[in-house]
Amino acid sequence: MHAVAIKKSMMNQNPWFVDAVFRAYSQSKQMSYDYMANAAPLKDSLPWFGQEFEEPRALMGKNYYSYGIEPNRKTLRALLRYSHQQGLCSREFTVEELFAPASLKLVEFSA
Repeated sequence: MHAVAIKKSMMNQNPWFVDAVFRAYSQSKQMSYDYMANAAPLKDSLPWFGQEFEEPRALMGKNYYSYGIEPNRKTLRALLRYSHQQGLCSREFTVEELFAPASLKLVEFSA
């Protein structure tokens, strides 16, 4: 759905930055999941809120918006293949060419 871009100069000057941004997004998402599971139903008068939260989790797992390369590698490869096939890029890039080496093995925070 989305990607975060960081300038190479920023990564070179601050090697810790890629990991810090990834962890911040991951922790924020976990906080959102926790809020939806625990506090949101108490503050929201929608009678189906719980169902709308639980159905995707039952179908797609508890972390239905997974972050990182490995959980999304298949989708990223398809995106790169389609981009080349549709003429958006001159050749089919690899995942490793597109993402910073420091980001390739990042794993999400889990509470």
